[in-house]
Amino acid sequence: LILKILGTANRGTKITLIGLGSNIGLTVIKGVAGWIMNSASLVADAAHSLNLISDFVTLYTYRKSRKPPDETHPYGYGKYESVGTLAVSSLLVIGAIGIGHHSYELLMSAIPPDNSFNISEMNLHTLNNRPHLNPNAAWFAAISVVVKEALFRSTMKIASEERSDVLVANAWHHRSDAASSLVALVSIGGGSFGFPLLDPLGGILVAGMILKNGIEVMISSLKELVDMGIEEDVIKKVEKAAYKIQGIEPDIIKFHSIRGRKSGPFHLIDMVVQVNPDLKISKVRNIEEEIQKEVKKECISVKEV
Repeated sequence: LILKILGTANRGTKITLIGLGSNIGLTVIKGVAGWIMNSASLVADAAHSLNLISDFVTLYTYRKSRKPPDETHPYGYGKYESVGTLAVSSLLVIGAIGIGHHSYELLMSAIPPDNSFNISEMNLHTLNNRPHLNPNAAWFAAISVVVKEALFRSTMKIASEERSDVLVANAWHHRSDAASSLVALVSIGGGSFGFPLLDPLGGILVAGMILKNGIEVMISSLKELVDMGIEEDVIKKVEKAAYKIQGIEPDIIKFHSIRGRKSGPFHLIDMVVQVNPDLKISKVRNIEEEIQKEVKKECISVKEV
């Protein structure tokens, strides 16, 4: 079924399905390897990769938001992507808090009961309380880092080209998985070489990075849902297109009150155009169509004027 969908789907759907398949594969591989090699970090990382909700949310809202307007949704389905972005970014924030909390607990467990900050005692205290760890588990964590980072870069590239916020959020979810695998890699390496503190400290740092990006994407989606004004560069492109038509249409007196709102990957623009009051309705309609055509040509993200 997935192969059939991949053969007919657009790029956003394809990269999301590839990510979904990768998550399932990595979960199985890391889970089995972690259990066999006594790596708690790898098992925890496998559980983190098992979170497939973001992929399904992305897949549904990305496809839904690109449906054309109809009677029930006269302005289109773009807001579905905004809702999906909010959902995925919320998962990012929750995941970051989870990684941070887990890393903090590991840090506290690495400190001896007498609160002595002797590194050798910390190492001994931690290592004596964990089963024998096979250092080869690090290879599986490293593979996961490479795969998830590649998915992050590929998804972010497509997200930029498709102007898709929900793909951006899902890309950061891949980066979150890569960071989790990196923490597992550092944990395995640190435990093997006697530096267990590298794991929790790195985990706290990574959690902060993911939390920051998750909150930024969440705020962006909330602004879109409450119809906050669009970017200034989009307004300038609309003005440029309108001035161009005004230069060849002497019956246009002026235009003003340009405003817009974002609906998923699209922009919906409103503007007031003042024309010669003696014009026939048919001529006014022609001017309106010329402006609409030029604005959409100048700014491809504009869906309606």
